[in-house]
Amino acid sequence: MDAVDRMKAHFHKPSEPMGEAWFMGEQRRMFYEFIEQPIEEVPVEILSEALTEMSSGICCFGHRYEWDQWFKYLLPYSITRSHELTRGGTLLIQDVATTFMSVYWKEIPEEYPEFRKDVLNSLSVGLMVANLWVDYQDELTGTAYPKFKFQIWRHKNGTLLMDWNARQASSDLSSMMFFCLKYLEPKEISSWIHSCISIYDPYWRGALSVWLLGACDLLCQSIIVPSDVERAIPQVAWEGSRMTGSSIGSIDAEHPQTKVIEEYNDNKYFLPCENIQALREAINHLVTDELILGWRDVFSRDPFLWESTRNVPESLLSKMPLLAT
Repeated sequence: MDAVDRMKAHFHKPSEPMGEAWFMGEQRRMFYEFIEQPIEEVPVEILSEALTEMSSGICCFGHRYEWDQWFKYLLPYSITRSHELTRGGTLLIQDVATTFMSVYWKEIPEEYPEFRKDVLNSLSVGLMVANLWVDYQDELTGTAYPKFKFQIWRHKNGTLLMDWNARQASSDLSSMMFFCLKYLEPKEISSWIHSCISIYDPYWRGALSVWLLGACDLLCQSIIVPSDVERAIPQVAWEGSRMTGSSIGSIDAEHPQTKVIEEYNDNKYFLPCENIQALREAINHLVTDELILGWRDVFSRDPFLWESTRNVPESLLSKMPLLAT
């Protein structure tokens, strides 16, 4: 992949290991694995742990050179492994998205001339990689289509489970939806939403409908801060979303300062206001009543999907007028 290869060529391995975001103990955990082993061979649990230490560290203590530099080096390797499952059963892509937001809080800078394009062509479409989809044929209709394979699995007692339901959006999907909302340009928002709603997989559409419902109230605000995401109903938070932003120096901080400290991420810059408006307009234009009713009809043909999206289409229909005001 050209995008990932360019990142690897540009970001070089730091000479000193990175440490955890904990300075109170007698001994600080240092990630020597990244010095001693090829990143491709480091267990995904360690990679996930390191990314979590970076994002939580930046949230609590502000930017540190070691975390920012190590993240840049790990970024291309993390992208290629973003489809791997972590110990918590979520995709690594959630950790990558959270840490990327923490390091590049306001925008994607010109680390090199094609960096923004490379990020959008790799990380932002991380859920579209072939590893996460399987060829599927509907037994009832005979329709063949790609199906997102990490949405549904069978529990040990034989019951079906998913990583989302009518009360909680898929955390994998949420992380990427907010990532794209944060970094796309306003003129790119409409085509992005169009591509999301064009995916045929009924379970994908079910998961997307829950996310849209949870996002509706947020999008009625001119400024969205990280704590708003944590309070949304249905839930649209993801693994690590609580570690975006900072607890210091912002409008919803636990310990606000009269002046924002430079090395801390200011919560009010979580999502660009013009992107929020662009998403409202795109949803209002593309997510029509006819589309929602069509989804509802599709959901009703699958008892498990129907139960998982209980009242979501109806609630979404009632919320849509709010986005038009």
